[in-house]
Amino acid sequence: MQLDPQMIAVLKKRAALTSATDDLAALPMEGIRKAYNAERAWWNEIKPEMGNVSELSVMGPVRDVPVRIYYPLNSDNGPTLLYLHGGGWVVGNLDTHDRVMRLLAECSGARVVGVDYALAPEYQFPVAINEALAVINWLQVEGADHGLDVSRLGLGGDSAGANMAVAVTQLCHQQSANLIQFLLLYYGAYGLTESQSWQQYGNAEYEFTPEEREFYLTSYLTSDRERTDPRFKVLSGNIGLLPTAFIGAAECDPLRDDSIALHEAMQTVGRPAILKIYPGVLHSFIHYSRMLDKATEALRDGAAALKTALTDP
Repeated sequence: MQLDPQMIAVLKKRAALTSATDDLAALPMEGIRKAYNAERAWWNEIKPEMGNVSELSVMGPVRDVPVRIYYPLNSDNGPTLLYLHGGGWVVGNLDTHDRVMRLLAECSGARVVGVDYALAPEYQFPVAINEALAVINWLQVEGADHGLDVSRLGLGGDSAGANMAVAVTQLCHQQSANLIQFLLLYYGAYGLTESQSWQQYGNAEYEFTPEEREFYLTSYLTSDRERTDPRFKVLSGNIGLLPTAFIGAAECDPLRDDSIALHEAMQTVGRPAILKIYPGVLHSFIHYSRMLDKATEALRDGAAALKTALTDP
C-alpha cells in the first residue's frame, strides 16, 4: 500500500525531530520517555484555544491521578468525554496528547477529561485500568461540581488507551449498565495475536515491529497468563456490554485488523458501531494534524459521532 504523501512528509519531519534509537529495549526508560516527549512537543505547539483548562488530581488506588479538564469555547451544555492517551502503556501523558484532546473538545463541544494514568513498567497491569475506574467514580460524585455532565458520558482513547477504554467500559457495565454511552476508539489493540495486518505492516518500514510490540507487552503485563485476561484481550470480554462506538483505524497499521475484529464482534451481538479505515496512514496518525489532513479528518469524524451520540436533539 502506498503511503499518503502527507504521511511521508510527516515521517521526514519526525526523523528530523528525533535521534532516538530504533531499539527501544536498548534505551533506559527515562531516555525512551524523554525522546517521545521531545518529538511530540512540536506536534502540540499549535493548538485550539479553550474556554478554560483546569488541572487537578483524583485519589486513586495507589497514588493521586493527575487529571486535566478541557472546556471548549461557546459550549455551555456539552457532554463529557473521558480520554485515555496512547503510548503502549509505557510513554505518553497529558501534554503529548494535548492537541488531540483540544481538537476533540473543539469539534464535539464536549468537555474532555484527560487522565494521566500510571505508566508501565513502574506500575503494571491492571493499575492503569483501576486508575481510570477511580476517575470515573470521582466523576459520578464530583463531576457536576466541575461543570461536567456525567449523565452523557463517553470514553475514548488511542492505541493502548483505546484498549483500556474498552476494558474499563466492560468492567463498569458489569456493575452499572449504560454508565458509559459512547466509545471513541482510535487504532486500539484489542487482542489479536496473529493477523493479516501484522504480517503485512508489522515491520520497520511501517514503524511498528513485533519486537516493539513485545517490548510494550512485557513492560505492561506481569505474566503470559495476563495476555488472555479479558481486561487486556478485550475481544474475549463481553462485547454485548459495549455502547455505541466509533472505531477509527489506520490502513497501514499492524493493529488495523484488531479494529475490524472489534467492529465485527459488535455487529454480531447487535451493538451499533461505525468503522472507518483511513487509507495510506500509519499507527498513531492522529497526532500529526499539523501536517496530515487525514488526522484532522479522523478527529472530526470521531467528534461528530460523539456529538451525535451524546448531544440532546
